[in-house]
Amino acid sequence: MGKEEFEEYLAQQNDAVDETQRIDWNTRKTEWLRQLQKFYEHVEDYLANYKNKGVSFEFENKSISEDPIGSYDARRMLVKIKGQEVEFDPIGTNLIGARGRVDMNGRRGTVRFVLVGKTSTRPSVRVSLADASKGSRTEIASKDSEIEWSWKVATPPPRIEYLELNQESFLDSLLEVINV
Repeated sequence: MGKEEFEEYLAQQNDAVDETQRIDWNTRKTEWLRQLQKFYEHVEDYLANYKNKGVSFEFENKSISEDPIGSYDARRMLVKIKGQEVEFDPIGTNLIGARGRVDMNGRRGTVRFVLVGKTSTRPSVRVSLADASKGSRTEIASKDSEIEWSWKVATPPPRIEYLELNQESFLDSLLEVINV
């Protein structure tokens, strides 16, 4: 019995390794950084009318390390609003339930922005079924290439919901982290 279980364990581990190797991690990282830039462009658009009223932004590099992607640099955005500073901290792309996350940190707390499927309204997990005896895998969700990604505001746990990211929801979130 021990030999059969051990061989089954090895087969499962090989399947897991094969799945990881099928993902093009360099492409995933490149797409994440492209989506991060689009997020910052949204933020700049939402705040464009306030630049002459004491709002400014700047960028700096942040080193992120994710398995199995490795280490890479991503841009971190700082927004200054009349003596207060709000940080947009990129977390990464190799996450459960999202393709990317940016935390907006201010004096009064944190708001999370997540990169998820455009139609997503709450966290979900993709499931696949594997039959080790047949060496087959059945997908129960769309392939990543078929998903249209969109930035959304994530409400706090435990009942996380995704809200559309637009100027109104962004400014509400901004006030939440800076309001004294």
